[in-house]
Amino acid sequence: MEPALVNKELIFTVTPGRSGSTYLARLLETIPDVSAHHEPSPNFAQVMRLVQTQPHIAYNYLTHYKFPAINNLPGRVYAETSHLACKGFIVPMIRMGLRPSLVILRRPPREVAWSFFERSTIPARSTPGIQDLLDPRDLGVVPLMGWDKMSNYQLCFWYALEIERRQLEYADLAYKLGLNVVDITNRDLNDWPKFAHLLTTFNLPVSEEIQRSHAQVSSTRHKPNPSYQNCPDSSNLLEEEEAVWSSVSHFLPLLRTGIEHRYADLKPSDHPIMGSALSDLPTGSSHQA
Repeated sequence: MEPALVNKELIFTVTPGRSGSTYLARLLETIPDVSAHHEPSPNFAQVMRLVQTQPHIAYNYLTHYKFPAINNLPGRVYAETSHLACKGFIVPMIRMGLRPSLVILRRPPREVAWSFFERSTIPARSTPGIQDLLDPRDLGVVPLMGWDKMSNYQLCFWYALEIERRQLEYADLAYKLGLNVVDITNRDLNDWPKFAHLLTTFNLPVSEEIQRSHAQVSSTRHKPNPSYQNCPDSSNLLEEEEAVWSSVSHFLPLLRTGIEHRYADLKPSDHPIMGSALSDLPTGSSHQA
């Protein structure tokens, strides 16, 4: 790759959206010498849908649109927290010789699914869902048999599981390539020591002033629900989720175990996100991607 193609250190997220990505951008923009953005122009959404069937388009888009825009911004580091980067753009960056740092920013699948469902952002059905989310018909996603007969919520839950799968794969890829990578939940962003660990991993400064900025941004953002935002603990949801799990498990039999262990530190009574199977896991166990 031409060294001048990108003249900054890069940070991108692997995230489903509805996961604290805007909040992360606000936190990162307080760091000196960092240009942080959520979904800036040029936006990956312009070509994301095409890239799913024509991956080569990503290379042209990055070279002629995204990278020039990044180079024109101030700061030594460019950070983008868009959920679109992991939908066909990170691997091309790596193949072009770049070494982006990755934030694996996650939120329990039911929360993600319900948040999109409430906003009528439905994969393969609604206009924003088609434009911004992955689709069971896309190449390289975990298959969802009979998706066209499934409910809107089931499609959203499938999407949340697909991003969890990608997070596990991207984290493994980053470790193998020696890329800087941090696995963090939306709730962890409120925790100064955990956010400070993210900064340290990415060779960004940590200071008392930055800690004060973190506290200020955290206190002025929309107040988070301590358990889950408008997401009911419903037996109907569990039944719908089980049908999605059943289909996904035909192709990835270990995915459920991997995802459940990622959220095993959450108490089932406080956070019934993964269904009854979560309560069977040992208390305090965890799985880092």
